[in-house]
Amino acid sequence: MADPPEIKVKPRNLHVRAGGIAAFYCAAQGDPTPVIQWKKNGKKVSSSQTRYQVKEFPDGASLLRIEPVKPSRDDANYECVAENGVGDAVSSEATLVVFEGM
Repeated sequence: MADPPEIKVKPRNLHVRAGGIAAFYCAAQGDPTPVIQWKKNGKKVSSSQTRYQVKEFPDGASLLRIEPVKPSRDDANYECVAENGVGDAVSSEATLVVFEGM
């Protein structure tokens, strides 16, 4: 039986010091298992940028890791979009705030 995607674990808002690591985790379920895509301010996260790493897990979960984070460049809304071809895609957003600091 086909089930549309549903986000089970939403990414959380993060405050990260410049030069640190930001990691967003998102998990979705459905049948077939949803595929997760990450977007930054509405645009697909570029895999050509080595600072952005996406790790896919077989159970419909995904981890977006940004290292090192850069102020003004990475301050953004990040969106986890889950799609499995059944029904509409679903998404959840989280915000990354980068701060300079000691």
